[in-house]
Amino acid sequence: MKRTNPLLEDRSVLYKIAYYTGPYILIVLFLLLWNSVSASGRSILPSPYQTLMRLITVWSGNVAKHPMIYHVWISMRRVLTALLFSVVVGVPFGIAMGWNKTFRAIFKPLFEVIRPVPPIAWVPLFTLWFGTKEFSRVAIITMGVFMPIVINSYSGVIMVPEINFQVGKVFGAKSTDMLFDIVLPSSLDAIFAGIRTALGGGWMVLLASEMLGAKEGLGFLIMQGSSANDLTLSIVGMVMIGAFGALFAYGFDYLERWLCPWKRK
Repeated sequence: MKRTNPLLEDRSVLYKIAYYTGPYILIVLFLLLWNSVSASGRSILPSPYQTLMRLITVWSGNVAKHPMIYHVWISMRRVLTALLFSVVVGVPFGIAMGWNKTFRAIFKPLFEVIRPVPPIAWVPLFTLWFGTKEFSRVAIITMGVFMPIVINSYSGVIMVPEINFQVGKVFGAKSTDMLFDIVLPSSLDAIFAGIRTALGGGWMVLLASEMLGAKEGLGFLIMQGSSANDLTLSIVGMVMIGAFGALFAYGFDYLERWLCPWKRK
C-alpha cells in the first residue's frame, strides 16, 4: 500500500490556498495602502471610498455632456480598431518576414528603424498630416500595438524547431504545406503572446491618442480631471481603463484556450 507524505500534503494544501486567495489578498493590501496614503494628510490623493462614490456618480449621470458608458465605448472602439488592423496586417507581415528571406532582407531593416520610436513621438507628425481627427487617434494606438504583433509573429516563425521541418520533408510536404501545417500551428503561442502584449499596450497608448483634441473617451476624462484639478475624476478614468483592460485580457485568455486546445491544461 502506497503511503503519502503528510508534509507534502500540507504543502499542497497551502499552495492551493495561496493560489486561490493570493490575488484577493493583494487587492485588499493595495486598497489598504491606498487608503492609508490618502488618510495621511500629506497627499491630495482621494480615498478608495471617495473614488467609488465618484464612480457611482458619473455612471448615474453625464460627464462632459455624455454618459460614462459612451466614453467607455469610444475608447474601446479606438483600441479594438487599432488592434484589428494590426492583427490583420501585422501577423501576415511578421510571418512573411520570418518565412521568406527576400522579404526579410527588404523590410526588416526599415522595421528595425521604426520599431524603437515610441508611439507618443508620432503625435506631432500625425497631427500635421491628418489633423486632430479620429483617424489620427486610431493611428497613434496602432503604432503602439502593431510592433509587438509583428515582432512576436516573426519570432514565432524563426523559432520553429528544425526537426519539425525534417519530419515534414520525410512526409513529402511542400513549401505551402510547411507554412500552413507546421509553421503556423507552431507559431500560434508566440502570435497570441504578441496580441496579448499589444492589447495591453493599446490601453497604455490610449491617453496619448486622446490628447489630440478628443472630446470623449476615458483618456479624455483623465486629461480633463488633470486640467481641472479634479484628481478623483482622473483616478476614475484610470480605474475604468484598468478594469476594462483586465476584462479584455481575461476574455482573450479564454479565446486563446479555445483556439489552442493544447494550452487548456
